[in-house]
Amino acid sequence: MSTASAQTPPALSPATFRGDLGGSLGDLGTLLPFLVGYIVVAGVQASAILLAFGISLLAVGWRYGIPFPVQPMKAVGAAALAHTATAAHSMPEVLALTAAMTAAFWLVAGWTGVARWLAAHLSRDVVHGVVLGLGIALILGSLRRIEGDWVVGLTSVLAALVLLGRGAWLLMPLLLLAGFAVGTWRQPELMAAALQTPAAVALPQPVWNGIPATSVWLSAAALTLAQTPLTFGNAILGIVSETKRLFPATRIDENRVARSTGWMNLLAAGLSAPPMCHGAGGLVAQAALGARTGRAPMWLGGALVLLALFASAPVAALLALLPQGTLGAMLFVAGFSLVIGTAGNPRDKQARAVLLTTAAISVWNAGVGVLAGLLLEKGLQTRVFKL
Repeated sequence: MSTASAQTPPALSPATFRGDLGGSLGDLGTLLPFLVGYIVVAGVQASAILLAFGISLLAVGWRYGIPFPVQPMKAVGAAALAHTATAAHSMPEVLALTAAMTAAFWLVAGWTGVARWLAAHLSRDVVHGVVLGLGIALILGSLRRIEGDWVVGLTSVLAALVLLGRGAWLLMPLLLLAGFAVGTWRQPELMAAALQTPAAVALPQPVWNGIPATSVWLSAAALTLAQTPLTFGNAILGIVSETKRLFPATRIDENRVARSTGWMNLLAAGLSAPPMCHGAGGLVAQAALGARTGRAPMWLGGALVLLALFASAPVAALLALLPQGTLGAMLFVAGFSLVIGTAGNPRDKQARAVLLTTAAISVWNAGVGVLAGLLLEKGLQTRVFKL
């Protein structure tokens, strides 16, 4: 850990062991719903996703020396989980290929300097439109699960909305605990089986037995395209801006973060895990709970690596205990967070048209939504289209 990045900026309290330990939990509200969704809904191997996130958290904590976050890619996660709910694809294979495509793009963008150039030419309305559409798609998928277990689902959603603005980092752990309690009450034999599942060393198994099918390539390309604008805005520009504000001594720029994103996703692809990114909100959340150094992500990363290597089977067995209503509520909160993240920005008539058109098409296909939004925006700017 570099001494420069360990310096405490004047605006923050001093670094403490307790602060870093508590701050390491600050991003669980973002991680847990997608972690649970990927394992239980999309069928991703628990060892793969836990190991990929764990190693990445250890690496960025050591490399940057600050509470640098590692998060699921929200557009990819929302699209994958929403489509999985309708049995669209074999998602583990699609997600691993998406991680490989994402790695290639961001490594090239980071090494060539394209990342900084593209970031300056992003359209906020197209980015927000994709996020809005994917949030709605995820909410619709969550409601399909809640309708079969509406008492638990509705209760969990209402409780989540109450907690969302009052200690959001506790929200997902509390939903998990409540879900485990309901699952144990309904099916005590499953809890007994989960507790009896032996802990053993387990490594992820490859999801590709050969060259992926054409449909898998097309699905992965659509997910990669849908995520790219959001990653530029939040995981490249946003994280660089927030790092300079909170930890000004840290050496960072858009190209460096792009390369970091590429290396993480190369690891994810090799482990058959979903793609990952850095998110500005994760940095802010950890810092708000007292995290000041790279120890914060390293605490969480170390715990995830241990779970991946020695307890992935018990973790998967426990997650299978969660009621459909709880899973639906967790996915609802994830979708709701995406939707409200697009609010609060004034827009004129043309901007609203781009936003809502992109969102509407993204509910169906996020990749097509990006292309449609860019085309509409360009047409309106050149007056080919008129409103």
